[in-house]
Amino acid sequence: MYQISSLDNSPKQQIKIPLENNQFLTLYLEYRVNQQGWFFNFTYNETTYTNLRLVTAYNMLRSYRNYLPFGLRCDTLDGLEPTDIDDFSTGYAEVYILTSEDVEAIEANYYGKI
Repeated sequence: MYQISSLDNSPKQQIKIPLENNQFLTLYLEYRVNQQGWFFNFTYNETTYTNLRLVTAYNMLRSYRNYLPFGLRCDTLDGLEPTDIDDFSTGYAEVYILTSEDVEAIEANYYGKI
Protein backbone atom coordinates (compact mmCIF):
# COMPACT_ATOMS: atom_id res chain seq x y z
CA MET A 1 0.00 0.00 0.00
CA TYR A 2 1.46 3.32 -1.07
CA GLN A 3 0.17 6.71 0.05
CA ILE A 4 -0.42 9.34 -2.62
CA SER A 5 1.23 12.17 -0.74
CA SER A 6 1.07 14.83 -3.46
CA LEU A 7 -2.66 15.60 -3.06
CA ASP A 8 -3.55 19.13 -1.96
CA ASN A 9 -6.52 21.51 -1.98
CA SER A 10 -6.52 22.26 -5.71
CA PRO A 11 -10.05 21.58 -7.01
CA LYS A 12 -8.67 19.67 -10.03
CA GLN A 13 -5.64 17.43 -9.77
CA GLN A 14 -3.88 14.92 -12.00
CA ILE A 15 -1.31 12.40 -10.79
CA LYS A 16 0.60 9.81 -12.81
CA ILE A 17 1.47 6.84 -10.59
CA PRO A 18 3.88 4.00 -11.44
CA LEU A 19 2.50 0.57 -10.60
CA GLU A 20 4.24 -2.64 -9.60
CA ASN A 21 3.74 -4.14 -13.09
CA ASN A 22 5.78 -1.31 -14.68
CA GLN A 23 2.66 0.34 -16.08
CA PHE A 24 1.14 3.67 -15.05
CA LEU A 25 -2.13 4.79 -13.55
CA THR A 26 -3.25 8.32 -14.30
CA LEU A 27 -5.57 9.57 -11.58
CA TYR A 28 -7.72 12.68 -11.99
CA LEU A 29 -9.40 14.15 -8.90
CA GLU A 30 -12.00 16.90 -8.87
CA TYR A 31 -13.72 18.61 -5.97
CA ARG A 32 -17.37 19.36 -6.71
CA VAL A 33 -18.82 22.07 -4.49
CA ASN A 34 -22.43 21.26 -5.40
CA GLN A 35 -21.88 17.62 -4.39
CA GLN A 36 -19.71 18.46 -1.35
CA GLY A 37 -17.19 15.82 -2.26
CA TRP A 38 -14.30 14.55 -4.29
CA PHE A 39 -14.78 12.58 -7.49
CA PHE A 40 -12.19 10.77 -9.56
CA ASN A 41 -11.49 9.34 -12.97
CA PHE A 42 -8.56 7.15 -13.82
CA THR A 43 -6.89 5.77 -16.88
CA TYR A 44 -5.10 2.44 -16.89
CA ASN A 45 -4.02 0.34 -19.85
CA GLU A 46 -5.78 2.64 -22.35
CA THR A 47 -9.13 2.36 -20.52
CA THR A 48 -10.66 5.29 -18.66
CA TYR A 49 -13.04 4.85 -15.74
CA THR A 50 -15.06 7.98 -14.98
CA ASN A 51 -17.21 9.78 -12.45
CA LEU A 52 -16.44 7.75 -9.33
CA ARG A 53 -16.94 9.31 -5.90
CA LEU A 54 -14.03 9.22 -3.47
CA VAL A 55 -15.32 7.47 -0.35
CA THR A 56 -13.79 5.80 2.67
CA ALA A 57 -13.47 2.15 1.75
CA TYR A 58 -11.07 -0.76 2.03
CA ASN A 59 -10.92 -0.79 -1.78
CA MET A 60 -12.99 1.68 -3.79
CA LEU A 61 -12.16 -0.30 -6.94
CA ARG A 62 -13.38 -3.63 -5.55
CA SER A 63 -15.90 -4.09 -8.36
CA TYR A 64 -12.98 -4.01 -10.82
CA ARG A 65 -10.73 -6.39 -8.86
CA ASN A 66 -10.85 -9.06 -11.59
CA TYR A 67 -9.66 -6.54 -14.19
CA LEU A 68 -7.19 -4.29 -12.37
CA PRO A 69 -3.92 -5.33 -10.67
CA PHE A 70 -4.32 -2.58 -8.04
CA GLY A 71 -6.88 -0.96 -5.78
CA LEU A 72 -7.58 2.44 -4.28
CA ARG A 73 -8.24 3.17 -0.63
CA CYS A 74 -9.27 6.32 1.22
CA ASP A 75 -9.02 6.77 4.98
CA THR A 76 -10.11 9.73 7.09
CA LEU A 77 -9.36 10.61 10.69
CA ASP A 78 -12.91 9.85 11.84
CA GLY A 79 -14.03 7.29 9.23
CA LEU A 80 -16.45 9.71 7.54
CA GLU A 81 -16.38 10.68 3.87
CA PRO A 82 -13.99 13.36 2.54
CA THR A 83 -16.35 16.29 1.88
CA ASP A 84 -14.16 19.40 2.13
CA ILE A 85 -11.75 20.83 -0.42
CA ASP A 86 -9.05 21.02 2.30
CA ASP A 87 -9.34 17.37 3.41
CA PHE A 88 -6.03 16.35 1.79
CA SER A 89 -4.04 19.47 2.69
CA THR A 90 -5.04 19.26 6.36
CA GLY A 91 -4.29 15.54 6.61
CA TYR A 92 -7.92 14.67 7.35
CA ALA A 93 -8.07 12.32 4.34
CA GLU A 94 -5.38 10.10 2.83
CA VAL A 95 -5.52 8.11 -0.40
CA TYR A 96 -3.52 4.95 -1.05
CA ILE A 97 -2.74 2.77 -4.05
CA LEU A 98 -3.16 -0.88 -3.14
CA THR A 99 -0.89 -3.52 -4.64
CA SER A 100 -2.33 -6.78 -5.95
CA GLU A 101 -1.22 -8.42 -2.68
CA ASP A 102 -3.09 -5.75 -0.70
CA VAL A 103 -6.25 -6.38 -2.74
CA GLU A 104 -5.99 -10.13 -2.12
CA ALA A 105 -5.48 -9.58 1.62
CA ILE A 106 -8.51 -7.28 1.81
CA GLU A 107 -10.63 -9.84 -0.03
CA ALA A 108 -9.51 -12.62 2.32
CA ASN A 109 -9.73 -10.62 5.56
CA TYR A 110 -12.87 -8.56 5.01
CA TYR A 111 -14.91 -10.42 2.43
CA GLY A 112 -13.81 -14.01 3.04
CA LYS A 113 -12.70 -14.51 -0.56
CA ILE A 114 -9.37 -15.30 -2.11
